[in-house]
Amino acid sequence: MSKGNYYLWFKPSGTAYDILARTIRELAKQLGGPVFEPHVSLIGGLEGTEEELAQQTEELACQLEPFTMVLTEPSRRDQHFQCIFMLVEQTPPIMNAYALARDFFHKPDQAFIPHLSLAYGFYPDSRKRLIIGKLPPDVRGRFDVSTLYLIRADTPDPKNWHQIAAVPIKSLDCVPKR
Repeated sequence: MSKGNYYLWFKPSGTAYDILARTIRELAKQLGGPVFEPHVSLIGGLEGTEEELAQQTEELACQLEPFTMVLTEPSRRDQHFQCIFMLVEQTPPIMNAYALARDFFHKPDQAFIPHLSLAYGFYPDSRKRLIIGKLPPDVRGRFDVSTLYLIRADTPDPKNWHQIAAVPIKSLDCVPKR
């Protein structure tokens, strides 16, 4: 497997997870696209062994505080993985989490627009606008973030994405890095 197929995610939980997973499934069926787990990617292209990355994920999680993620408005782009998505409010906790992750994994500073994808693929803009206009209002919501997930993507197909670790943020087991 090539390097850099590891990602850190935040996932919704509870009712928000159910609403978003249902919306993703319905859009995948309507568009003929893939089904995937609702998530907000924090950072990707991580390199190292799975064991090293799991350890680093634990260390990073110790530096983060639990927070509430707010999904604001639907949007669209002409990118496969950012076809139709919900924008995430750029609150200090999510932006700080990105800055810490970027520094922690020695990644270059790039524009970070947190979002939660609802559909993957390439579709005409008119169709994406129509779909956005019909999204249920409950996709605009909020959820608590208390876990950091390490994901391995063996291929671009979500069927080949695997959760490697789920690490509680700022858990009582955290040992500060010296």
